[in-house]
Amino acid sequence: MSDPTDRRQQLALQHFAQALDRLREVVALPEDRIIRDALIKRFEFTFEAGWKAAYRWLRARGIDVNEGADEVIPQAFKHRLITDEAGWGAMRKYRNRTAHTYDEAVAVDVAAFARSTGLALLTELHQVLQARADD
Repeated sequence: MSDPTDRRQQLALQHFAQALDRLREVVALPEDRIIRDALIKRFEFTFEAGWKAAYRWLRARGIDVNEGADEVIPQAFKHRLITDEAGWGAMRKYRNRTAHTYDEAVAVDVAAFARSTGLALLTELHQVLQARADD
């Protein structure tokens, strides 16, 4: 990878891998309020790193997509980077629920999603991006 587009794709994948590792660290801990807050924050930045890595993968292949999760997710599904478009749509909604306000019941709900479905979807995307890095 020598061109700047390829370099941005490589960096995005590295950032996503680091974020995913950080999310896995906190998922492994028993949950209390502090761990839940850390889990939510790590879920938020891992989601952001994930769709941005998908964006960079798409752009590196000449696919015209605007930089935004709402546009990248359908294109990622179309190009088989993700297999569960509805799950990613739900993940985007969960991420947005915690971005601007704090409510304990919402926090518990988002943390439960992040521990189960969110982590699995993010892990799957990362594996696909790694496997298809040179496509």
